[in-house]
Amino acid sequence: MDEGKDMKNRVSIVSAGENGIEAAVRQAIDLAGGLPDLITPRSKVLVKPNLCSPQPSGTGITTDCRVTEAVTKIVLELKPKSVIIGEGAGAGYDFSGSTSTEEAFRVSGTADVAARLGIELRNFNHDEWEEVSVKNPYIMDKVKIARTALESDVIISLPVLKTHLRTLITLSLKNMKGVLPGAEKRKTHALGLDKAIADLNSLVKPSYVVVDALAGMQGLWEYPQDKVEMGLILAGREPCAVDTVGTYLMGFNPAQIMHLQYFAARQRQQADLEHVMVVGEPLESHRRSFKSGYDVFRARYPGVNIIAGESACTGCYGELMGALTAMKEFGDGDALTELTVILGNASRDEVSVTEKTVILGKCARRLAHLGTFAKGCPPMGEDIIRTICRTAGSDADGVIASLDRERNRRWEETKHLLAR
Repeated sequence: MDEGKDMKNRVSIVSAGENGIEAAVRQAIDLAGGLPDLITPRSKVLVKPNLCSPQPSGTGITTDCRVTEAVTKIVLELKPKSVIIGEGAGAGYDFSGSTSTEEAFRVSGTADVAARLGIELRNFNHDEWEEVSVKNPYIMDKVKIARTALESDVIISLPVLKTHLRTLITLSLKNMKGVLPGAEKRKTHALGLDKAIADLNSLVKPSYVVVDALAGMQGLWEYPQDKVEMGLILAGREPCAVDTVGTYLMGFNPAQIMHLQYFAARQRQQADLEHVMVVGEPLESHRRSFKSGYDVFRARYPGVNIIAGESACTGCYGELMGALTAMKEFGDGDALTELTVILGNASRDEVSVTEKTVILGKCARRLAHLGTFAKGCPPMGEDIIRTICRTAGSDADGVIASLDRERNRRWEETKHLLAR
């Protein structure tokens, strides 16, 4: 690596043990190259924490307000033209309804931080927006983005180190979904979440990343049992590199995180550790084995035998989880008994064919003759529902209609939280 490339792909890991959180944030940023080269007196800076729902700081679910405060202080010391802390809380889709951004600001302590520092909080679910075209999109040719994010010269993403049921992990790239106003977030699920995240970040790529790894969150984010104490801060200039390190730190393989791989391919980068320089604390000594949301979820479906090859990724897993949820809630219970699901490049030797066998996605295509095949990379949730129902002799139209009604019900009950 040349010196410029080395700095760009440098990711720091710093312990917040003895010297405290602010000192750790400052050291992590300095080790990863600092902010002076990015922020000038003309810069409009957006500090983007992850406040997906109203949760207190320290839970591992949302960005700790002490990390947000430390980063914002460092930014203010560089005297940019403007600094805004902005977020748009979750709009819900398969598993929840919308949540209040204002309440998330308050409960997390972020509102108090903004008041102490004298800067503005911006609710992106209420912000003015612009519809922007995506050049050479994977899946999303146009997307509405909060105008504040589009007008920012520097975006600092402050994700939390945590797993995610749909995408396996959520770090700096997925954190940018918060700049989508209101219902636009739901569009990313409907079109295909991993590819939509890559498309979004082609328009609003973070300029710098500081990861709150003080406490991580694993499994299905059930507090306090899924909280993982880490005591770390990560930082870096390149989101692809930081997310690669964060993924590995949680015990997962970056090659299986499809939004990361899609984004890296578009940026002509490699999302693997060979192309990252880790500085500060040694990565291996802090690596953990986070429990994935998938593993917890699968345990709730004892009648479903999921056979996944090494190439099985977040695309197929995420769509399958949504489909199984819908089938369990709205379908024939017998459809999810003695059901075999094959995804990824599973070996034929691993598969015991049952009367109800479904094969999902491009990687498993060579085993399509073993049962009912759903094509796509990944196949969408509705297609998986239809495939399972066709195999089990169940009513797919009824399941999908009920799912749509439930999504609409949750949306109607909570959409006032997103209205401008």
